Amino acid sequence: MASTHEIVILGANLGGVNTTHYLHRQIFPILKKLDASLQFHVTVVSPNSHFFFKIAAPRALTKADVIPNDDIFKSLVKAFEQYGGANTFIQGKAVGLGQKDGKKTVEVELVGGGHQTLKYDTLFIATGTTSASALWTVHDNHEASIDALKNTQGLLSQVKSVLIAGAGPVGVETAGEIAFAHPHIKVTLVAGGEPLEKQKVSSGIVSKAKKQLADAKVDLITNVRVKDTASTASGTTVELSDGSSKTVDLFIDARGAAKVNNEFIPSSWLDQTGRVKSDKGFRVTGDNSSDVSGIYVVGDIVAGSKNTAIELDAQVPTAASSFAVDVAQKLGHKPSSGGLLSWIPGMGSSGPTVKEFKPMNAILVPIGPNGGVGQVMGLGLPTFMVKKGKSEKFLMELVDPAVSGSKYAQL
Repeated sequence: MASTHEIVILGANLGGVNTTHYLHRQIFPILKKLDASLQFHVTVVSPNSHFFFKIAAPRALTKADVIPNDDIFKSLVKAFEQYGGANTFIQGKAVGLGQKDGKKTVEVELVGGGHQTLKYDTLFIATGTTSASALWTVHDNHEASIDALKNTQGLLSQVKSVLIAGAGPVGVETAGEIAFAHPHIKVTLVAGGEPLEKQKVSSGIVSKAKKQLADAKVDLITNVRVKDTASTASGTTVELSDGSSKTVDLFIDARGAAKVNNEFIPSSWLDQTGRVKSDKGFRVTGDNSSDVSGIYVVGDIVAGSKNTAIELDAQVPTAASSFAVDVAQKLGHKPSSGGLLSWIPGMGSSGPTVKEFKPMNAILVPIGPNGGVGQVMGLGLPTFMVKKGKSEKFLMELVDPAVSGSKYAQL
């Protein structure tokens, strides 16, 4: 009987969940057509027991009844139970990589105490990043994010002033959502440069975003950074890089990743930002001395990643197809370069096909539920398209397909 190919996936939010479903639904069936005796087992390791649809957080934080917690926090055990014994979920955190008895290993620190050593043939690293605030990412325990949302919802019903640090999509969206849901609150948005600057949208989109923020009565401060904050009896005093300071009732940090979750990864595998270096197929490249064969990376922890869900949707098929091609080659099958139909799973070749990484060049940024700004392939979108595309529902229609895996057809 053929031995089982052991796959370990580290991380279980957007990157890890999507990769798990894609492998089971799209990749394993193709590989088993090459060799019916192949057996695969996936172990997903994550400290959090629940998936968090963080995309909807800017709206969820405004009021308790806007988006219920049960709609954006979903059990990971339930998400994977459809795969039976072919999938195991372990609540824990990777603390080291090594080798034992000739096999590569991951050392896992279990939630609740104890350690477990997992042997693997293939490893997917999808541990992502952690934000300063639990509003935006899971901080090991999803309950911390639930508490952060509840706390913010409660405060917004009482405060008169809010300052948001960071004018990327999350900061802009949050400013717009709060201004709409709580028009009595004075909302200040502090941008290190211009709004959406790092997203490299056109100057016209920036100007449109600034006008919509102004129309929503958001006070936008550009080319200034938040240097420090201090809690006072009257709220939070925010020190700015231009030497000024503001005291507000509520401070919200929306400046993106505060930490890259890379503590268990050799430093020589990382770039200057602490993210994992990889090739075009998201195979970890390492340091030319370590054995990194069979190790792949997806999500925010990828070096050069734009940290968007749109980009992740393109990363997962590429990384998974790289894995499939690598396994097929070991079986003696030559990889196909694809063809006109290679973008369809199982089509264009008799075996696994390398799927080129081609993320959609698109961005949608709601500024309240009735509009926002967007750009697709360099072209600006009218407000009504942004409204229909994201502003109305904040992509909540994507939650169940992502968690259940139904966004990927079962081959």
